[in-house]
Order: sequence, then structure tokens, then C-alpha cells
Amino acid sequence: MPAPPTTRRRVELVLIPLVAAFCMAFIIGAIVLDRDGGSCPAPNWNNHLSLSLAGNQSSNATAAAVTACSGTDCVPQSPTFAKMSAGGTRMLTHQKDGPWMLAVGALPPKTLSFRVYDQNGKVLATQTTALNWTRVSGTERCGGRMANIKVVLNMP
Repeated sequence: MPAPPTTRRRVELVLIPLVAAFCMAFIIGAIVLDRDGGSCPAPNWNNHLSLSLAGNQSSNATAAAVTACSGTDCVPQSPTFAKMSAGGTRMLTHQKDGPWMLAVGALPPKTLSFRVYDQNGKVLATQTTALNWTRVSGTERCGGRMANIKVVLNMP
């Protein structure tokens, strides 16, 4: 006939499995009730980039249009389209104080290639720039507004 279990043995046989089951139930409940697991709201913001032309002032004065390309996706598609566009959300628009402003939407590219054109469509300068966006609102999972980036393009 076996000896009656000691108090320590009772704790090992009853209390430890009970605590482990309670912890597992808590973890599973936390995963199931994850409040951040829902859908993200639709983006209602644009991130912006400003492009300033530096270097040769005579080349700067003849700059009539600028395009920005991320891979094969260019904004605008052709240099003449830049000056005639109105109200586009992804357009390079020349600001009164000098730089060109680009609204890149909610998902900004990591690199952009810029081309500066004169009135006749001749390319005056090109530059590819890696962009390091910094989030200023929102979350990593659902996105959010990024800080504006300033890029300087040196004209020859």
C-alpha cells in the first residue's frame, strides 16, 4: 500500500497544472481579444516632399518642369503635363518661393529619381535620391503621416 502523498507532492500534482492552465487560458484569451487586430482605417493623408534646385542659377531659371519616378511609375508622365495639370494629388507643383512640391500619397516610396526639363523638353539634370521617411503620427501596422522631406537637386 502506497504512502499518503506529502504536502509538496500535492502542490506538484494539483496546484502547478492548475496555474499553468490558468496562464494558458489568459494568453489565448489575450490573443483572441487583440484589439489591434482589427482593420485599419482608410488613409486620409498625403505625405509631402519638396525639391529645391541648387547650383547653376542660369539652369535653375530655365527649369520649366520636373518629373519624379519611383521605378517605372513617373509623376507626371511627361514634362509638358506638369505645367498644365490642375488639382492632381500626385503632382509636382512649382511653389512661389522656389521649390517643387510633390504629394506622394499615404505610402511614400523609398527612392525617387528626378528629372528637370527646360521649355523644349531637354533634360537639364537628373538625380536619384534615397528617402528616409520618419513617421509623425499613426502606427507601424496601419500607417500614418510622415514628416515632410526636403531634397536638393544640384543643377550643372
